[in-house]
Amino acid sequence: MKERVREEGHGVDSMPASLTELEPVVREFVEKLRTIKNEQELLKQDEKALLEEYAEKLDMKTLKAAMRVVAVREKIERKDAFDTLVEVLERIGE
Repeated sequence: MKERVREEGHGVDSMPASLTELEPVVREFVEKLRTIKNEQELLKQDEKALLEEYAEKLDMKTLKAAMRVVAVREKIERKDAFDTLVEVLERIGE
């Protein structure tokens, strides 16, 4: 994917002035965007099917919570301090 050089909406200094030149560019953009949207919808359906497949094998709610915890832990720089704070919070929460 190309790096964004300018702020969104301000990436082009000029665009085709005539409808004849502009139409194929817009058509190409719309077709590519539709393809991406369709692929996203297929992925959502695949995800739903996967969740349904494992719903009877795993506690999905707990698994999702555990995955969120792992994602948070991966972002922590000072894991020792984090673990200590979690332990303290768990003790005072009981």
